[in-house]
Amino acid sequence: KKSYLKTITQHIKYYKWLYRFNADPEKSCVLPNIKLKNAGKGKRAFLLATGPSINLEDLSQLAGEDCFSLSNFYLHDDLQTINPLFHAFAPYHEPMILDNYVAWLRQADVTLPPTTNILLGHSTRKIVEEYQLFASRKIYYLYLASAAPPDKVDIAGPVLSPQTGPLMLLPLMIYMGYERIYLLGCDNTVLRDYRKSIKNFYEPERDVRGNALTDWTGIEDSLENILVVFKQYRFYKNILEHERQDRKIINLSQDSWLEAFEFGSLSSLL
Repeated sequence: KKSYLKTITQHIKYYKWLYRFNADPEKSCVLPNIKLKNAGKGKRAFLLATGPSINLEDLSQLAGEDCFSLSNFYLHDDLQTINPLFHAFAPYHEPMILDNYVAWLRQADVTLPPTTNILLGHSTRKIVEEYQLFASRKIYYLYLASAAPPDKVDIAGPVLSPQTGPLMLLPLMIYMGYERIYLLGCDNTVLRDYRKSIKNFYEPERDVRGNALTDWTGIEDSLENILVVFKQYRFYKNILEHERQDRKIINLSQDSWLEAFEFGSLSSLL
């Protein structure tokens, strides 16, 4: 009964967002997403995040695989070999400095392989147009909302606004129909370093955004934020289970607190 009421509440929240979406002229930016439906059906794909555990892997072995990267993964030494299909960036938000955010996107543009597509939130479209970013690349947008349908993923409509970068790529990869989605660098161990510098696979000074993203807001907020992260991951796990198909998300990150998915190892796959 509790689960049923929760599902009904989720549907109500989603339909409120669907009404806003249908009334928003910006919704046209997600229409190209329809052609991505089941583009990876029956295949496997790898989601590459920026956690320190990435340094424990030989990612050059992913050459020829369908890879999806995000954020500062473009700093990885094997980027050109991996040649990601898509690279995602979280939307701009304060306290980040807008000029630093734009510089970040520009640096990625000149570093990413020329065939890599870009995935952004719909609110970033104005920044892309104003600063003429990614002029030679195909850009796809997600319409990010605080609610999404609890039983399916449809990136041609409102999508759950991600609490962390990988949660921006998951709806795209699920929508594209991949049978197995493997996570790498999805460590989610940020609270291990509470009040210290947030650790990634690269040195902090290589991040052109500066240190705005390392400000801690307090233990209660930090606990609430990481709880939302874990709940959003489970949200997508529940959707795949609802489909009753043999589709799975598997966590290959060697040092990870993300326990929603079964663990595996990259060495056993390649």
